[in-house]
Amino acid sequence: MKTLFIKQFYFYFSLWTLVLIIMTFKTLISSNKTNSSNANAILRSPVVGIIQGNQVPVLIKGTQTGLLRIEYHEVGDTTISYSEWGRLSYADDLSISLILTGLEYDKTYQYRIEFSDNTFSPLYQFNSFPAPSNSGEFSFVFSACLRDNYTPHDIFDYIKSLSPTFIALLGDNIYADKDGDINTGPAHSVLPALRSKYTRNFDEHFQEIGSSFPIIAIWDDHDYGQDNSDSTYVYNSEAKKAFKENFPIYPFAVENAGIYYRFSVADVDFFVLDTRWYRSPMQEDDVEGKTMLGNEQLAWLLDGLKQSTSVFKIIFSSVSLNDYGGDTSSGRDGFDSWMGYKFERDSIMSYIEENNIQGVLVFSGDQHYPSAHILNWKPPLTYISKTDSSITYSLQELGTAVFDLSASPLHYTRATGHSLITENQDNPLFSY
Repeated sequence: MKTLFIKQFYFYFSLWTLVLIIMTFKTLISSNKTNSSNANAILRSPVVGIIQGNQVPVLIKGTQTGLLRIEYHEVGDTTISYSEWGRLSYADDLSISLILTGLEYDKTYQYRIEFSDNTFSPLYQFNSFPAPSNSGEFSFVFSACLRDNYTPHDIFDYIKSLSPTFIALLGDNIYADKDGDINTGPAHSVLPALRSKYTRNFDEHFQEIGSSFPIIAIWDDHDYGQDNSDSTYVYNSEAKKAFKENFPIYPFAVENAGIYYRFSVADVDFFVLDTRWYRSPMQEDDVEGKTMLGNEQLAWLLDGLKQSTSVFKIIFSSVSLNDYGGDTSSGRDGFDSWMGYKFERDSIMSYIEENNIQGVLVFSGDQHYPSAHILNWKPPLTYISKTDSSITYSLQELGTAVFDLSASPLHYTRATGHSLITENQDNPLFSY
């Protein structure tokens, strides 16, 4: 029988520096990048992906066609392992994800790229995740909105100093419709334009952290392709191809449609949602049939939450779950966030309550300012302690309450958005 201990989580806010909301479990990662002789054959540093089942994908982008593989070993162990050989081709924009296998949990690994001419990239280093299904401690940083007009992205230097176990990028990782709109040119120019934006935007600061800290990513409207875009967007296939060329392979639930997936760290299950590929246009009436997730993804999420035995079930959503969010910048009627999809949101909340699913936390992007909201709760909801910068709850007392936590955008130095309204703080539909 599993004993349920009191869990604590803290919310840290600052309006004078970029706000990143961190759910703190424990810091395990350190990064000591080493150098080697030749980096001319790679366009940028590799990107480490999700470490699951004793293996991890690493995304590589090269400068020319050819064969390569990854040489890796545990720090302190002289036994060298190798990935399979892979071939860079122009069909995939000289990108490939290579899989490192046989990894152990809670270990530090060094790796470098070996090319067919027996030259090597510099050395890189990452830590593997805590073992799944076991109690463990870890930390992650999450945020969204990374516009190339605001380079250099030196915020990643600050994130690196926090040494998170992983980094979750919750959408708008490029702005396809800003600073040169890819949607205005001929259809054949869309994919090359998307590729170019990723290359410009993933600067040296992102590269430094992505090669050493696992990156979890999803898209939102601007990297999906257009402001407030939905299932009717005509270039979604091009957007998906560019996304897969710039991030490591993720365990997508379906291969030929949206990019939602699931993974685990220690005894915590994560559900990463695609809120664009399947969604109904936001101006439609918010009644049964209007959907953010689509029937298949919604069923996948609800069943996954119900079947999960994790103390925490964490959902990553590219748009806010709470009623403060809602982008109307396109001039169309409706709300771009879950505020415009309340029928489906209410069905999720009802399912959680009816099935007594506890420990659900939602981490959202796109709201443009930090906040913590509590939905689906019944009073009394008492906290253990509270200060101006943090609040602590006991999981045992929360029941089926659902928390929605949102972050400031990565590309601003100060949080934006309207102020929180004092009289709404006791209303569960607003901030709490």
